Amino acid sequence: MADASLVTTIISAAGAIVGALSALGGVALTNRATARKEEREAQRRREEQQAQAREQAYGELLGGALKLRLQVEVAAHHPWEDMNVRLAAIEAQAAAVGDLASRVAVLSPGDIARVARDLATAAYGLASQVTQHTRMHYDEGGQFLGGQILEPPLFGPIEQRIDDFCDVAVDAGRPQEGDGLPVRKS
Repeated sequence: MADASLVTTIISAAGAIVGALSALGGVALTNRATARKEEREAQRRREEQQAQAREQAYGELLGGALKLRLQVEVAAHHPWEDMNVRLAAIEAQAAAVGDLASRVAVLSPGDIARVARDLATAAYGLASQVTQHTRMHYDEGGQFLGGQILEPPLFGPIEQRIDDFCDVAVDAGRPQEGDGLPVRKS
Protein backbone atom coordinates (compact mmCIF):
# COMPACT_ATOMS: atom_id res chain seq x y z
CA MET A 1 0.00 0.00 0.00
CA ALA A 2 1.18 3.52 -0.79
CA ASP A 3 2.47 5.62 1.94
CA ALA A 4 -0.23 7.96 3.35
CA SER A 5 2.02 11.01 3.14
CA LEU A 6 2.66 10.28 -0.54
CA VAL A 7 -1.08 10.05 -1.27
CA THR A 8 -1.66 13.28 0.66
CA THR A 9 1.11 15.01 -1.27
CA ILE A 10 -0.30 13.81 -4.61
CA ILE A 11 -3.82 14.95 -3.68
CA SER A 12 -2.51 18.33 -2.49
CA ALA A 13 -0.46 18.78 -5.65
CA ALA A 14 -3.41 17.77 -7.82
CA GLY A 15 -5.63 20.19 -5.95
CA ALA A 16 -3.13 23.01 -6.43
CA ILE A 17 -2.85 22.23 -10.14
CA VAL A 18 -6.63 22.13 -10.58
CA GLY A 19 -6.94 25.38 -8.62
CA ALA A 20 -4.29 27.09 -10.74
CA LEU A 21 -5.89 25.86 -13.96
CA SER A 22 -9.33 27.07 -12.94
CA ALA A 23 -7.88 30.45 -11.94
CA LEU A 24 -6.17 30.72 -15.35
CA GLY A 25 -9.40 29.73 -17.09
CA GLY A 26 -11.30 32.39 -15.17
CA VAL A 27 -8.72 35.00 -16.11
CA ALA A 28 -8.88 33.92 -19.74
CA LEU A 29 -12.69 34.16 -19.76
CA THR A 30 -12.56 37.56 -18.08
CA ASN A 31 -9.94 38.82 -20.56
CA ARG A 32 -11.97 37.54 -23.51
CA ALA A 33 -15.15 39.17 -22.19
CA THR A 34 -13.29 42.44 -21.59
CA ALA A 35 -11.82 42.32 -25.10
CA ARG A 36 -15.28 41.76 -26.63
CA LYS A 37 -16.70 44.63 -24.58
CA GLU A 38 -13.87 46.95 -25.65
CA GLU A 39 -14.33 45.89 -29.29
CA ARG A 40 -18.07 46.64 -29.12
CA GLU A 41 -17.35 50.03 -27.53
CA ALA A 42 -14.79 50.89 -30.22
CA GLN A 43 -17.27 49.87 -32.94
CA ARG A 44 -19.96 52.06 -31.34
CA ARG A 45 -17.54 55.03 -31.24
CA ARG A 46 -16.63 54.51 -34.92
CA GLU A 47 -20.33 54.40 -35.87
CA GLU A 48 -21.01 57.59 -33.88
CA GLN A 49 -18.08 59.35 -35.56
CA GLN A 50 -19.32 58.26 -39.00
CA ALA A 51 -22.84 59.46 -38.17
CA GLN A 52 -21.46 62.83 -37.01
CA ALA A 53 -19.38 63.17 -40.18
CA ARG A 54 -22.45 62.42 -42.32
CA GLU A 55 -24.62 64.90 -40.43
CA GLN A 56 -21.95 67.58 -40.74
CA ALA A 57 -21.57 66.92 -44.47
CA TYR A 58 -25.36 67.07 -44.95
CA GLY A 59 -25.55 70.38 -43.11
CA GLU A 60 -22.65 71.87 -45.03
CA LEU A 61 -24.19 70.84 -48.37
CA LEU A 62 -27.56 72.34 -47.50
CA GLY A 63 -25.93 75.49 -46.15
CA GLY A 64 -23.80 75.82 -49.27
CA ALA A 65 -26.78 75.42 -51.60
CA LEU A 66 -28.83 77.97 -49.65
CA LYS A 67 -25.90 80.40 -49.64
CA LEU A 68 -25.64 80.08 -53.43
CA ARG A 69 -29.35 80.75 -53.80
CA LEU A 70 -29.07 83.86 -51.62
CA GLN A 71 -26.04 85.16 -53.56
CA VAL A 72 -27.94 84.81 -56.84
CA GLU A 73 -31.08 86.41 -55.43
CA VAL A 74 -29.16 89.43 -54.14
CA ALA A 75 -27.20 89.79 -57.39
CA ALA A 76 -30.45 89.77 -59.38
CA HIS A 77 -32.03 92.68 -57.47
CA HIS A 78 -30.42 95.50 -59.46
CA PRO A 79 -27.26 96.47 -61.35
CA TRP A 80 -24.04 96.27 -59.36
CA GLU A 81 -20.73 98.02 -59.85
CA ASP A 82 -19.01 94.90 -58.55
CA MET A 83 -21.00 92.39 -60.61
CA ASN A 84 -17.78 90.75 -61.79
CA VAL A 85 -16.90 89.99 -58.16
CA ARG A 86 -20.44 88.79 -57.46
CA LEU A 87 -20.39 86.44 -60.47
CA ALA A 88 -17.03 85.05 -59.39
CA ALA A 89 -18.43 84.42 -55.89
CA ILE A 90 -21.51 82.70 -57.36
CA GLU A 91 -19.37 80.46 -59.55
CA ALA A 92 -17.06 79.64 -56.62
CA GLN A 93 -20.06 78.82 -54.42
CA ALA A 94 -21.53 76.52 -57.08
CA ALA A 95 -18.18 74.72 -57.24
CA ALA A 96 -18.15 74.46 -53.43
CA VAL A 97 -21.63 72.89 -53.53
CA GLY A 98 -20.24 70.33 -55.99
CA ASP A 99 -17.35 69.55 -53.64
CA LEU A 100 -19.70 69.21 -50.67
CA ALA A 101 -22.01 66.94 -52.68
CA SER A 102 -19.03 64.73 -53.49
CA ARG A 103 -18.21 64.44 -49.80
CA VAL A 104 -21.81 63.47 -49.03
CA ALA A 105 -21.72 60.89 -51.82
CA VAL A 106 -18.59 59.29 -50.38
CA LEU A 107 -20.03 59.19 -46.86
CA SER A 108 -23.52 58.05 -47.90
CA PRO A 109 -23.74 55.98 -51.07
CA GLY A 110 -27.07 55.13 -52.65
CA ASP A 111 -30.06 57.46 -52.79
CA ILE A 112 -28.43 60.20 -50.74
CA ALA A 113 -25.41 60.24 -53.06
CA ARG A 114 -27.66 60.46 -56.12
CA VAL A 115 -29.74 63.30 -54.68
CA ALA A 116 -26.58 65.14 -53.55
CA ARG A 117 -25.18 64.92 -57.09
CA ASP A 118 -28.52 66.20 -58.45
CA LEU A 119 -28.28 69.15 -56.06
CA ALA A 120 -24.76 69.91 -57.29
CA THR A 121 -25.95 69.75 -60.90
CA ALA A 122 -28.77 72.21 -60.09
CA ALA A 123 -26.22 74.53 -58.42
CA TYR A 124 -24.01 74.45 -61.51
CA GLY A 125 -27.07 75.10 -63.67
CA LEU A 126 -28.13 78.11 -61.61
CA ALA A 127 -24.64 79.63 -61.72
CA SER A 128 -24.42 79.00 -65.45
CA GLN A 129 -27.83 80.56 -66.08
CA VAL A 130 -26.90 83.68 -64.11
CA THR A 131 -23.60 84.01 -65.96
CA GLN A 132 -25.28 83.62 -69.35
CA HIS A 133 -27.94 86.24 -68.57
CA THR A 134 -25.68 88.90 -67.12
CA ARG A 135 -24.70 91.91 -69.16
CA MET A 136 -21.41 93.48 -68.23
CA HIS A 137 -20.81 97.17 -68.93
CA TYR A 138 -17.45 98.63 -69.95
CA ASP A 139 -16.41 102.14 -70.87
CA GLU A 140 -14.78 102.95 -74.21
CA GLY A 141 -11.35 102.21 -72.79
CA GLY A 142 -12.40 98.71 -71.72
CA GLN A 143 -12.65 99.58 -68.03
CA PHE A 144 -15.30 97.53 -66.22
CA LEU A 145 -18.18 99.68 -64.99
CA GLY A 146 -20.69 97.17 -63.65
CA GLY A 147 -23.17 94.54 -64.60
CA GLN A 148 -26.77 93.48 -64.42
CA ILE A 149 -28.66 90.18 -64.57
CA LEU A 150 -31.17 90.60 -67.38
CA GLU A 151 -33.52 87.66 -66.70
CA PRO A 152 -34.89 86.56 -63.36
CA PRO A 153 -33.04 83.47 -62.11
CA LEU A 154 -34.93 80.19 -62.18
CA PHE A 155 -34.80 78.98 -58.59
CA GLY A 156 -37.27 76.12 -59.08
CA PRO A 157 -34.73 73.41 -59.98
CA ILE A 158 -32.35 74.11 -57.08
CA GLU A 159 -35.21 74.50 -54.61
CA GLN A 160 -36.64 71.14 -55.71
CA ARG A 161 -33.22 69.47 -55.29
CA ILE A 162 -32.82 71.03 -51.85
CA ASP A 163 -36.23 69.64 -50.86
CA ASP A 164 -35.35 66.23 -52.32
CA PHE A 165 -32.08 66.14 -50.40
CA CYS A 166 -33.78 67.15 -47.15
CA ASP A 167 -36.37 64.38 -47.59
CA VAL A 168 -33.76 61.68 -48.25
CA ALA A 169 -31.35 62.89 -45.55
CA VAL A 170 -34.08 63.01 -42.90
CA ASP A 171 -35.23 59.51 -43.82
CA ALA A 172 -31.64 58.25 -43.61
CA GLY A 173 -31.26 59.69 -40.12
CA ARG A 174 -34.32 57.95 -38.70
CA PRO A 175 -33.74 54.74 -36.76
CA GLN A 176 -34.78 51.63 -38.64
CA GLU A 177 -36.37 48.49 -37.21
CA GLY A 178 -33.61 46.18 -35.99
CA ASP A 179 -31.13 48.99 -35.17
CA GLY A 180 -31.68 48.42 -31.47
CA LEU A 181 -33.07 51.93 -31.15
CA PRO A 182 -36.69 52.85 -30.54
CA VAL A 183 -38.49 53.65 -33.78
CA ARG A 184 -40.87 56.60 -33.64
CA LYS A 185 -44.23 56.00 -35.22
CA SER A 186 -45.69 59.08 -36.92
